[in-house]
Amino acid sequence: MRNQILLLMIALPVLLSSCNMADNMFIASGYSGGGTADLLLCRLNGNGSIEKISEITVGNNPSYFTFGREGLIYLVNEVDTFEMKAGGGITTLRYDRKNKTLEKIGSINQGGGGPCHIAVSDDGKYLITANYGSGSVSVVRLNSGGIPEKVTDVIKYGERSHPHMTIHNPRLHTYYVSDLGLDRVHQLKLDTTMGLLMNADIAHFTCEPGSGPRHMAIDRQNANLYVIKELSSSISVYNILSDTVTVKQTVSTLPDGYTEKSYCADIHLSRNGKMVYGSNRGHNSIATFRVGVDGTLSGPSHISCGGNWPRNFAVSKSGRLFLVANQRSNELSAIPARAEHDDETPSLPFNAPACVRFLR
Repeated sequence: MRNQILLLMIALPVLLSSCNMADNMFIASGYSGGGTADLLLCRLNGNGSIEKISEITVGNNPSYFTFGREGLIYLVNEVDTFEMKAGGGITTLRYDRKNKTLEKIGSINQGGGGPCHIAVSDDGKYLITANYGSGSVSVVRLNSGGIPEKVTDVIKYGERSHPHMTIHNPRLHTYYVSDLGLDRVHQLKLDTTMGLLMNADIAHFTCEPGSGPRHMAIDRQNANLYVIKELSSSISVYNILSDTVTVKQTVSTLPDGYTEKSYCADIHLSRNGKMVYGSNRGHNSIATFRVGVDGTLSGPSHISCGGNWPRNFAVSKSGRLFLVANQRSNELSAIPARAEHDDETPSLPFNAPACVRFLR
């Protein structure tokens, strides 16, 4: 045990110091509560610690965010009522790279309750939100300055629907929306003139009943879609080279023999596309798979997430470490991607973190 801790203390500073310091800047968002800031700008230091640079209180559960141009940051407000109207919100911030500060620019009701994911459209003119609470997907037009100005479309899929994420395939000009409640992935096209989403030739493909598709990742060739299933603790590999999607493989994210409750959350590909990583809430681990030449997975191996309930995580540009948003232990943790470690994990206290991303 002592040797493992010593190895971590020696290895982690080396891993971090080998990265460019600019690559180590990141933003974390979390659920509002306790009168504390719910958005942090942080840096991973060469000694392995996480340093808070600045903070801001956004309010109304800024649970997930994405980056726009010229320092803009778009956050969903995961609530059912926003600005005195039914629906969640989008709050826009601007990051000042020189002064390392965050400034609130504005907010808008985006027409769907409980939004939990936000993405910028491929043409950069719209935001698309997955609205878990209301079973819908919203489209919001950006003005010439990149500020959200108008809801152009809301697609409702019904009471059982719980959309969780949107991802774009530029090869097929298709947007995929994972629907945890309906056990399917919707396939949509975006009319970039009107800001309207339309069904693709085949409107959706189905997942195993009760599996709960949650987050997705797509490979460099835009040929394989990796879908992590919250309720079945599994990852499926789908061939998406045509509208008729076929499943290549489904693998468990848990160790053989594990029988306790666990729920998957987030998934990412490594920068070189040779690894797939997924988080297990309950088993409290990051599962690591190797990607074969045909896109199928082998493994997994498991690394402790450094806390409790890894809702979201980010992979460093070097691929050598993970930043983990451990929601139930109220902390951000930095863990080596390819090393066993103990509880001596560098962390920063933060209330109910929901999303963490390195600045690009």
